[in-house]
Order: sequence, then C-alpha cells, then structure tokens
Amino acid sequence: MIAVFAAVLAFVLGAVWVLPAATAPLHNAAQNQAVGYPRQLIASADRRNLPKIGPENGDIDRIDLVDRRDGRVFLKDPFSDTIFREATPDEVKTIGNRPYVVESYGVPKDKTLMLTFDDGPDPRNTPALLDLLAAEKVPATFFVVGEMVVKNPDIFKRIVREGHMVGNHTMTHTNFWANDDLHNRQELIGTDRVLRAMDNYATSLFRIPTGWPQNNALALLQAQQLGYLHLDADLDTLDWSYAPGQTIPVPKLDGKGHVVLMHDGGGDRAGSIAMLKKFIAEAKAQGYTFSTVQPLLTPQYVPQKAAKPVLADTATLSAMTATLVVPDVVVTWLFWFGIISLTTMSFLYIVLALVSWSRQRRHQWPALSDAELPFVSVVLPLYNEELVVAKTLDALRASDYPAFEVVAVNDGSTDNTLAVLREYARSWPQLRVLDQPNGGKSMASNNGIANSRGAIIVTLDGDTLFEPQTIRVLARHFVEKPSGKVVGAVAGQVKVGNRRNLLTAWQSLEYISGICVTRMAEGLVGAISIAPGACAAWRRDALLQVGGYSHDSMAEDADLTLSIQRLGYAIVQENAAVAWTEAPMTVKAFAKQRLRWTYGNIQALYKHRGMLFRSRYGVLGLVTLPYALISVVVPLIFMPMTFIVAGISLAHGEWQAIAIFAAFVAATHLLISLVAVIMVRESFLHLLIVPLYRLIYEPLRFYVVYGSIVQALRGRAVGWYRPERTNSVLMPAGAGAPARPDAEPDSIPAAAVPTVG
Repeated sequence: MIAVFAAVLAFVLGAVWVLPAATAPLHNAAQNQAVGYPRQLIASADRRNLPKIGPENGDIDRIDLVDRRDGRVFLKDPFSDTIFREATPDEVKTIGNRPYVVESYGVPKDKTLMLTFDDGPDPRNTPALLDLLAAEKVPATFFVVGEMVVKNPDIFKRIVREGHMVGNHTMTHTNFWANDDLHNRQELIGTDRVLRAMDNYATSLFRIPTGWPQNNALALLQAQQLGYLHLDADLDTLDWSYAPGQTIPVPKLDGKGHVVLMHDGGGDRAGSIAMLKKFIAEAKAQGYTFSTVQPLLTPQYVPQKAAKPVLADTATLSAMTATLVVPDVVVTWLFWFGIISLTTMSFLYIVLALVSWSRQRRHQWPALSDAELPFVSVVLPLYNEELVVAKTLDALRASDYPAFEVVAVNDGSTDNTLAVLREYARSWPQLRVLDQPNGGKSMASNNGIANSRGAIIVTLDGDTLFEPQTIRVLARHFVEKPSGKVVGAVAGQVKVGNRRNLLTAWQSLEYISGICVTRMAEGLVGAISIAPGACAAWRRDALLQVGGYSHDSMAEDADLTLSIQRLGYAIVQENAAVAWTEAPMTVKAFAKQRLRWTYGNIQALYKHRGMLFRSRYGVLGLVTLPYALISVVVPLIFMPMTFIVAGISLAHGEWQAIAIFAAFVAATHLLISLVAVIMVRESFLHLLIVPLYRLIYEPLRFYVVYGSIVQALRGRAVGWYRPERTNSVLMPAGAGAPARPDAEPDSIPAAAVPTVG
C-alpha cells in the first residue's frame, strides 16, 4: 500500500512539475503574450469581412497591426516593435479605418510547384504517396495532424527521412472558433512537442485546418502569437470533395509558380494519388520543377532536423501515446483476445458438453429396488415464501422417489409462511417444519441439515418446482460405485418457469445455453465450480466436513462447491434432474439478483484463491477458476475503454470491425444455444433471443462488475435476497406437472434409512 501511494504521489508531483513546461510556448515573442490578446484584438473589428492585402497568389499570411503616424499608414508586427513596411495608397484604401489587416506575401517563382499535403500521415494513403514522390524524385511539404503522427510514427519518420518538409496542422484538426484559447494553444504547442520528441524535428510552419485565413483570423493570430508562420495555398485541387472512386481532374497550369493543396489523410485518397501521378507528368512535360516551401521562407522559419527534445517534449509524446495509441492497442488486443478466447473456449465447451451428454445417454444405470436407494433429506430454507411454498411442496410431494423427507426451515418470516407450512404438514407426514429467528439463508440451511436424517441432502429454493424424477436421478449418483473420486455433490439443471416477457425469455436462454452447456463440459473434466443451491444433491459427510454453508458469502452454493472440491470430492452434472424456478420479471429485480450473484462469486473466488493455478485441482484450478478471474478482471479494467473507443469509432464511421466482432459473437452464441436446446430438448424458439442477447448482456455486465466493486468497498450485510414473488412458475405438462393427491401417503419407516455406499 505504501509503495502504491508513493507511486501515485510521484506521478502527481511529476505531472505538476512537467505540465507548466509542456504547455509553455516554444517560440517566445516580445510583446502581447497574454493568452486572451488575440481574441481581444479580433473583437475590435468585424472578423467576417477582413480586408486582405498583398499579391493574390501570395502563400504566406499574417495579421498586421495598422499603425497610423503623421498621415502615413504602417504595417506592424502585433508581437514586437517591428514595422514590416508602409502600406501603399491602394492598400490604405482597402484597410480603411480597421485596426488590423490580413497580409499575404511569398510568391513562388514561375514554373515552380510546391506540393503540400494535409491531414496525414495516414497508413492508408501516405505510404503510397511517398512511393510515388520517391519514384518521381519530387519533394513535398506535409502539414501533419499531431494525433496522426502519434499513431503512425514510422510514416512520419519516413517523410522526414526522405527529405520532405513538415508543418503543423494542429493536434486534432481543430476548429479554433469552437474552442477556448488555452485549448487552441495546446493544439499547436502539443503538436510541436510531439514532432520534436518523435524525430528531433522542429518546425514553425503552420496551416489552419479548413484554411481560409481571412475567415480564420483567430487561428492565424493565435499561431502568430506563438511564433508560427502560416502557409496557405493558391492552387487548391479540391481533392477532398470527391467521393472514393471518382476521377479527380488534373489542375491546369498557367506557367506561374504555385503552392498546391492536396490531402493524404481524412479519408480514402486513392483518387488524389492517381491524379497526382498524371499531374506530375504533365507539369514536368511543361518544364516545371518541384520544391518544398523552403524557397519562400526566411532562415528563422526553416525547419530543423536535429532539434534536441527536452523533458516537456517527451512527456507530451508519452501522454499523447497513452491517450491515442494505448487504447487502440488495448482494444485491438482485446478484440483478438476476445475472438481467440471466445472461439477456443466456446468450441472446447461445446465438444466437451457433447461428449458428456453422449456418455450420459449411453450410461447404463443399475436397476435398484426402492430398498437399495438411500434415504434423502430435502432441505428447504424459507423466508417470506407464503405465495409459492405450497406449490413447491406439491411438486416435492409428486416425486417418484420412495424414501425421503422434507425439512422446511422457516427463517423468521414476517408473512404467513410458517402457517402454510404447519397446515401442509398436517396432511403430509414427510414434511417436518422447523422455525428459527431470522438468521439468513445459510443459517437456515445448516439448521435443516443438522436436523435431517438422510445421508444425502437435496437442496432447493422456496420458489422452485422439482420434476417428479429429479430426486431419484440426483440420488442415484451416490449409490453407483465410483470409478474415480467419491461423488460429493450432484448439480441439477435449473430452467426458467415463468417465461412471460423478453427479460425472462433472455434468462431462459442464458440458463439453457450458458449454464447447461458450461456445466456439462466442466463435469466431464471434473471442473464444476457451482452446484446450484436451487437444484443439487450433497453427500452429508462432505457437508459436515466443510462445516455446511458459509455465513460470509452471498453465493453460498459456489462457496460450498469449491470447499467440497478442495477436499477431493467429485462434483457431477445431471441434466435429467430438472427444477423450474421463478426468474426476475423486472429490470430492477433482475439487476439486484445478478449483482448479488456476481459479488458472491467474486467473494468465493477470493476465498478460494489458493486453488488458482494449482495442478492438484486439475482443470478446475488451471482453467475454470483462472478463466472466471479473467472474466472479472478484464472487463473491470478495459470495459470503459472499450466502450469509449467503440463509440469514437462509430462516430467516425468506422463500424466494420465492431460489426464483424458482433456478428462473430452472435454466430458463436447461436451455435452454443443450438447445441444446448438439442441437449435439453427445449424449444427452438429460444434461438430468437440470440440477436438480442448482447444488448442485454453488455449493460448488465457493466453494472454487475462495477456494482460489485462498489459494494465490496462499501461493505455489506449478509442476509436474504428477497425477490418479489409472483407465483408465476409453471412446469410444462410433459414434464409431469405436480398435482396434489387426495390420499395421504404412508409415513416413511425409520428402517428405510440405509447407509450410502
């Protein structure tokens, strides 16, 4: 903890120390350096109708202050005492009474073309463009976007290495009018520092995103204040306006020199490159030569290729890399990790589940007489289950198992649960009712176990309906002579019995596809991590060895299952043991249930962390539990980043990778669901939920993962989870829906309690 605190403190102090330097201008001017000065000056005149003086084909722009002295008009540098020159009579008329003016100068020599490219470097276009320029031996000037340089450092370095010139096109291709002054300054300064740190390249050249300096006086003046020189273009190819696949016309030449504007970023520029190849050939045929913009520059504005970066430069590049590159790398890694892990685990689970299912179908169970079957105690902990408990008991009463008792434990219910139990017990001697002060589900379960007589304990919830064969098929695993480990518990199959709306239909598919297939696969390799308390059988001796249900977990069944696994017992899956349960029908109840489950499973995983990566626990320790850990840790760390990057990608129209991943996940889930539906003989209508599955799953996963962390940090009180009961569970008629018999069955003699082998 001390080391973590020290690291955080060092980072904060380092940021506080480096940040002022990283945001400081790299070119100091003498006057008017206040951050708000450019906006104040611009506001002193109508920024929409700025006069422009100088030659029409001048390619360098600046803001000049108008200095009127003794009837003469001078053009002055806003950031020093330098007088550029005196205005001509025609310029005086153009200027009128305005306080400042846009001046253009710097005209290329005749028969000289200076190619410039904006918005790169772009991995789709710039390499092909550089190949063309290298083949034609044509130099050019690239006005790069800082974030593109950070994302494509090798391409930027190639631009410099091959002798081209580079200018600043801001960090994010920003709109200066849409941002505050500090943001605009950092768009320029940050890009400058990135270029220095990336390849020791220092440049004072600047081009306004979207151009048009007369309408972007704020950008022009803010850049000028920071020591940058704005370079415009007088021959615009308008290549950005053509859709991919369209033919871009080759510009006509007039014998004069030109700065040519093109783009290597911002979209598909294959058309621009195709046009450029023709343009270069035609220009050369007409006797044109090519140059960077260097002939237009005074020495102070010529870029330096050996600028030594300082700490602030390196820190800026590191910060931008962490912001722009790391998320992309992480998301790309997560994409492929998701694809590979999902594919591997899904198909592995499908194969294992099918093998397990096939073995279960072929397995020949010994014919056992009623006397050979072990006596079973069904433990039923209850809290405020007045609406549903009679139906639950009806289902148990319809069981075809010959020798069992039901121990119902009322945990201080505040409704009429106890009265319903006592009334039911009058007509069914197999039901024993215990009453205790409210202590929680685990305490009620342990009380029932302690007061039960069976060597096998079957557990279920108050809202769960057992099919008639369920107790029998659970118990038979404890009678059969084990070929390996002694069976400690048998996990049954839980199905949703109230498929009333989209939410419960979604849960039904989840129970069938996620839980059934997974548990069948894990059962084959001895790696079941959860035997559901709603439908499971337990060896009494194993329960006593681990001390029964733990009181310090919200997922008592997961905790108990792992505890029994640690003792060396086997946990097996039995799909023929079917229980129908009531799933939450509202979003609020559903979210609350899943938060409890997730938090409880995290508790169990932490409590049994000693099993992780331990070969003595086989596949459970080496695969199942580590994968469960990854399924919590990876979303916890990377889920927000994934959502943000996905949102940004969609905003930029880059939806293809997301669509491919979503389609792959849906197809994989469809295959799993199809296998599961066939295995458990369910309706194929479940497959209709597959396209909607992730739309519910992803927000749910976000909520339960972060909700669990918040709950862990805040602490919690262990108690009953109290979902709203609707008494809506129904078993299909083919499953043997129970009906309460009119005749009372005989009581079970004490002699019918054999020892389990």
